[in-house]
Amino acid sequence: MAEYFKNPPPGLDLTESRTATGNIVGIVLFISAFVFVSLRLFTRLRLKREPLGLDDYLMFVGLALNGANLAFVVAGGRYGLGKHIWSLQPFHMRKISIITFIYVFIYTWSVCIIKFSILALYRRIFGLSWLGYCCFGLTLLYLIVNHVVLPLYTRPLSYYWEQWYGAQGVLLVNEAKFYLGMGIVNLFGDICMLAVPISSVLKLQMERTQKVAICCMFLLGSFVCFASLYRIITILRLVSSRDISWAKSDVFLWSSVEPSIGIISGCLPVLRPLMTYILESWFRFVPEVRTNSSKKSKSSRNFTLNPLETISKKRTRKIKKHDLESTNMTNFTQIDEELEVDAHGAVTYVGKEDKKIKVSVRKGRDETGTWRPDDDEMCLTKTTAHRSLSGAGMEDRSKEILDRDGIRMTTKFEWDEASRHRH
Repeated sequence: MAEYFKNPPPGLDLTESRTATGNIVGIVLFISAFVFVSLRLFTRLRLKREPLGLDDYLMFVGLALNGANLAFVVAGGRYGLGKHIWSLQPFHMRKISIITFIYVFIYTWSVCIIKFSILALYRRIFGLSWLGYCCFGLTLLYLIVNHVVLPLYTRPLSYYWEQWYGAQGVLLVNEAKFYLGMGIVNLFGDICMLAVPISSVLKLQMERTQKVAICCMFLLGSFVCFASLYRIITILRLVSSRDISWAKSDVFLWSSVEPSIGIISGCLPVLRPLMTYILESWFRFVPEVRTNSSKKSKSSRNFTLNPLETISKKRTRKIKKHDLESTNMTNFTQIDEELEVDAHGAVTYVGKEDKKIKVSVRKGRDETGTWRPDDDEMCLTKTTAHRSLSGAGMEDRSKEILDRDGIRMTTKFEWDEASRHRH
């Protein structure tokens, strides 16, 4: 390996270094990822007051692994990563090789855990299609292949870092070409993951502008694809470069950038309630809610309900007439009324004076006679609606959700515009 340190190209500035630049970029992106994960935690626990899910815990692990990525980038820079190899000694290259070997394992785990977190989020919101499970399988295969091949780089394994001291051994795997192949597989997986939520969003029964907005939110994850693509470009430079310590610094940097951007992209869909809260609290902007009701109530004591059924396993859709045929929801005369839908489809309004009003509902039943709001779902829902005695104030409530078999349904009510202004 002595030839690597001889005969530098004419005119090359051996004092040149991009170690500081790489460290600054890595630190800034890691801090950004940490902020987004903190906002995610705040949104889930304080705003939505929901327990943390599998996707949240996996993202926390991904953030910790990304911090380890950054630590190894900084450690590599300390021993000359980002400098020209002709300005280094075998001691430095041995340290860089040891750091590289460990770093690849940490990088692999970080990108895979972050992808698993995003897939778990998709599963919680939409449910996973065959494409989602294919992405899971591809990510798992990527993780396994790296763990199988990396220990087989050289024989003996210590030759990987001792070769700079002239040790004897056999190089079994071309390191740069292996990085290139796995980088292409990783990029393909990122592209497939972008398509997972899009197909589900397009099936939602909502306005086209809302679909476009939601799709754009998920497509922000395409920045991860750009990071993966540029990482492949840096690996191509490493394949053809003799200046290993200089070219490998770019690979390290973009291997740290990619998971940071992945964490930010994976947190964006969860932060939508926070953005709504900021718009309403700070800027007093309330997004317009459109209804499909053709007639608006003119009476101050009447309001129209427009139920929207959100089923996490499949899709969001409007409740059809055959789902709720006759509910008499346009005229409430009681105070603090409560609407209950039991497992048999019976709907009951319960007032303060314990007066019960039965409302007829056409029941969707399967062979066992349980309430089925759709073909493949089984849920129990309780919805409450409140109004004041004077009619001066109005409160709309969304749901108390009871999960069964991991399936969730939410029923939301939207008041007409006149009632909203009174609120």
